[in-house]
Amino acid sequence: MLRAEQYFGLRTIIEDEEALQKHSDKAIIYAFSPHDMLPFGVFAFNPILNRVPNGSTMHCLMTSAIFNIPFLKHVYTWVKGKPVDKKTFMGKLHQNSSFTFCPGGVQEVTLLDKKRPDDIVLYLRNRKGFIKLALSTGSPIVPVFGFNLDGTFGYWFPRGALIEKLSRMIGFLPVIYWGRFGVPFGIPHPKRLTVVVGLPIDVPKMGEVTNEKIDEYHQLFVDELIKLFERHKHNEGYGNKRLKIA
Repeated sequence: MLRAEQYFGLRTIIEDEEALQKHSDKAIIYAFSPHDMLPFGVFAFNPILNRVPNGSTMHCLMTSAIFNIPFLKHVYTWVKGKPVDKKTFMGKLHQNSSFTFCPGGVQEVTLLDKKRPDDIVLYLRNRKGFIKLALSTGSPIVPVFGFNLDGTFGYWFPRGALIEKLSRMIGFLPVIYWGRFGVPFGIPHPKRLTVVVGLPIDVPKMGEVTNEKIDEYHQLFVDELIKLFERHKHNEGYGNKRLKIA
């Protein structure tokens, strides 16, 4: 983790650390965007780096397909990864143990387009399941954005509705990607990575979660994520880039 921190020149910006400290008795859901080819920016939340308040038991939840592949299973378990299934998600919330995950998931990879490099497309319009779980436990949600993930890998993958359906079924996208020195499935290019942790969204605990409340807090999350991006994009060299919600 410390080597990765140096390799990417990792910088973390926490907009309101005091506000996060106020939720130290609850599980905080750090919703990280974008997924890009690989959302390796979530390593900023690893407890070894101690960059997030009360993050000593922090985990990253990711597609369960990773944990069915022997080598990758050990690697991602070592870096505090766990499957992003409902059982694990709710277990962390009930244990008051904070975690991070990428709500856009693998579907965001299918939206990457080399012909439109200034568009950052987030697959969030129908991602409401985590909002429902947050409402059922009263867990705060914190929008997080990782700058300079884009361009760290070259890639190729087949496109079309069938491929998108297949990726949803198996939990990952059949893709070829390459990183530094053109090595297939290698390490990313060493771009300077900035992870910005936004303001926590207070979420009430509801005995019966309604669709109206889910829609309300989902829209609030999307709005806060967009505001977070806009507040920091010029300082991070993203002045010409646009955030789009799909």
